[in-house]
Amino acid sequence: MAFCGYCNMDKCPGNKQGLSRRRITLAVIIDVILFLIVGIPVLFLYLWGTPFERGFLCDDPALSLPFLSETVSTRVLIIAGFSVSILVVLVVELLNTADRKCHCPCQSNDGLGFCVRGYSVFFVGFVMQQLVVEIAKNQLGALRPNFFDVCRPQFNNSLCPGYISEYTCTGSNHGPDEIRDSRLSFPSGHASFSMYIAIYFSFYIQRRLKVTYSRLVKPFLQFGLVFLSLICGLGRIQDNKHHPADVIVGFLVGLTTAVLVFVFVGDKLLTTVDDSEVLSHRQTDTQCDGCASGATTPAIVDPKTPAPLLQNEYFSGMSHGNGSMHRHTCNQNFNGMPDERRHMSTPSSPSQRVEDV
Repeated sequence: MAFCGYCNMDKCPGNKQGLSRRRITLAVIIDVILFLIVGIPVLFLYLWGTPFERGFLCDDPALSLPFLSETVSTRVLIIAGFSVSILVVLVVELLNTADRKCHCPCQSNDGLGFCVRGYSVFFVGFVMQQLVVEIAKNQLGALRPNFFDVCRPQFNNSLCPGYISEYTCTGSNHGPDEIRDSRLSFPSGHASFSMYIAIYFSFYIQRRLKVTYSRLVKPFLQFGLVFLSLICGLGRIQDNKHHPADVIVGFLVGLTTAVLVFVFVGDKLLTTVDDSEVLSHRQTDTQCDGCASGATTPAIVDPKTPAPLLQNEYFSGMSHGNGSMHRHTCNQNFNGMPDERRHMSTPSSPSQRVEDV
């Protein structure tokens, strides 16, 4: 038919490809719109959010720690986090390539699609966990351990000891951004983001990495990611930026977000290579040993049936056309033999031996 109805578009090969492209384009547009709906509030809260002004107790030792410079700033954390995530994807593909020899990283359409989908799901989860962290920070307005040193609050001393709810920050050594940041302690964004990267890409490595030459590669990479996350979170306590509870809850937020995102989103979108395909790759490894140099392996020829020890003429002279053997030849040999019967235990005399000869 020259015309294909809308219901029968899948039966036309030309329209089937166009329909799939339209679906992919529509899916990308919807995903971008949803990402902007979540991402714009996150950016607004991070840059211009107004935290809740919480009071404090007079001479609270938990808020009296000195101000220290950050070991890992927010900018460095974001750059390092995304760099590590890209590096993990590349390392996983290179290890898979080393196991399959002739196949480049993300060379096939399925492999490239897996890489793109995996990183897209990671980016969506990053925005979701950051939204949770920013909302909790601004709504709670928890004070950092160095709040007194940064804010230098001025209040009525006659209320001490007691809870101070009305005060004015007079710290001249720190700007308004640092004073605002001193009210954003709970939960720890560094701990949440670092743990989210560690847990998500631990799942990614478990799902994507398929190597046979070592059983320690997966746990080594996964432990390395979790270890870096723990170092990042503990460093925030050491720098007097967070209380221990802030870091612990931040770890839980990142872990929970990674598990939920990978289970409910990534588990459906991230499909691994079938075992049959992996087996076919490994069976062709011997043919791919010279892929870099262009060398080829010779084809294996099936072994031929060995030639008969006796010629066919020998059997043709002994058989008729119907395949029956000549019996007169055998009969002559047996008729020429002496018909003597002797018990096996009876010894033969020398004269009998001579006669037999």
